[in-house]
Amino acid sequence: MHEITVPPVVTGSPVGGLADAVFQHALEDPGRVVLGRKSGGVWGDVTSGELASEVLGLAKGLLAQGIRFGDRVAIMSRTRYEWTLFDFALWAIGAQPVPVYPSSSAEQVHWILYDSECTACVVEDEDQAMTVGSVIDRLPVLRRLWQLDTGAVDGLVEDGLQVAEDVVHRHRSAVTPDATATVIYTSGTTGRPKGCV
Repeated sequence: MHEITVPPVVTGSPVGGLADAVFQHALEDPGRVVLGRKSGGVWGDVTSGELASEVLGLAKGLLAQGIRFGDRVAIMSRTRYEWTLFDFALWAIGAQPVPVYPSSSAEQVHWILYDSECTACVVEDEDQAMTVGSVIDRLPVLRRLWQLDTGAVDGLVEDGLQVAEDVVHRHRSAVTPDATATVIYTSGTTGRPKGCV
């Protein structure tokens, strides 16, 4: 049998990550509506320019608070706009989100944050903050806990005001297509949940 190989017609990009799309869309068409956001009971549009600006501001804040390339950050929340911001901001600096079900027990939260070696955690409300707080003494690498309902995003954006935008873009340019985007834990049908890259 003869083996024949043909070079690929299109080769993969040697650089680039998921956050690049946010900034590319903002450059190409900053006024294009890309998301809807409910605020005060009313839905409003979010343009690509606005999204890129918010992602950049949050990414700068994460860097100011010590989140670094390759760090894992848990997000324990219902699906909401801020989750999208954190995903893209973390991807922009080469960090990895670790989603956690908002209804997880303290032991489940402990296992996921411990096993994934999360250095920070974002929670939605006080109940979730208390769940993480109840096991925080057993999480040796967890350094930060932010709560969305108490203004975590605004606080982080303020923290990042002194960080230059190009610092975020340098991090973003170091992300490659084979970088880990997210670590998701299985439901654990046999034993403890397992992290899936």
